[in-house]
Amino acid sequence: MRTRKKPDNVETLVNELYDLHERAWAAALVTAQTFLETLADDVLEDLDRDRLNARTARIKDRQRTTDKIRRQVAEGKIKRPTTPDDIAESLHDLIGIKVLCKTPRDLAAFTVKLNEACTSPACSVRLAVPPNDYVTHPKDSGYRAYHAILLVKVATHEGDLGVKVEVQVKTLLQDAWGELTHEDMYKPGKALKPNKFHQDVARQMAELLDNVDTMADLLAAELDRQTAQLDAGPDGTPANGSDEPTVYARITRTGPRYALAVGADGRQGLIPARSVRRIVGSSARINVNDYLEVGDTVDVRVEETDTALYYHPVAIG
Repeated sequence: MRTRKKPDNVETLVNELYDLHERAWAAALVTAQTFLETLADDVLEDLDRDRLNARTARIKDRQRTTDKIRRQVAEGKIKRPTTPDDIAESLHDLIGIKVLCKTPRDLAAFTVKLNEACTSPACSVRLAVPPNDYVTHPKDSGYRAYHAILLVKVATHEGDLGVKVEVQVKTLLQDAWGELTHEDMYKPGKALKPNKFHQDVARQMAELLDNVDTMADLLAAELDRQTAQLDAGPDGTPANGSDEPTVYARITRTGPRYALAVGADGRQGLIPARSVRRIVGSSARINVNDYLEVGDTVDVRVEETDTALYYHPVAIG
């Protein structure tokens, strides 16, 4: 006679936990994202804001949480939970945010700022546990990222609730590695188990992408140096004077220090901040994107040097 298997109460406990706290988790997610975006603003100051973003965020699906708890119990990693709080204590990644960085230099600056902020007495967001730096010390698989668990306070009708939010800080290429190596397919409890071939290739890819990250950092540093030199120039007048004929150029990208525009001949040129300052009559530092928008057509004079093609606006607005 077949015996009926006892019902698994994990799913029930997970549902109770979500019913109790999911609204508070959503509030914690918004608070944590705002906190991280504010840190990114401080790190980048007047640089390209797209170099750091914390827009990728989620609350783990209930079924995924249930499956993970069951797997960890089966593997002996945790005791079988008996209360909803046991579920919450067992997992640090119920709420997650991914901070994507263009280069390792941006990642390093951001993680330093994150640790400084979370250890400041004035900051309400704290580190729940010491961070894991898988950038300096990659996993055997080749995985690279910086992991931090934030403790965010959320006001509820029963008082403040401390919510853990997992933050993963990665470069774009470190994030792409997971997709390129099908990392999700090889994680614990997934369909495939990594063999030596997969492990060797994944590590080699990680090393190659790390080298590309380093080269991208060098290019970004050189761009910063060149645009800083542009901004330090005395004015935006072309060397051959104001009698130079004007052409129309369409703005294709804007940022704090410069804009990019395409002329009628299809050539792309830089509009430096100093040229815009001259037009608006300001001697102070400005943000170019406060005066030019993508799609604008402006009348410009052309200056071509050995290193760049410049478009100097003769009027704005």
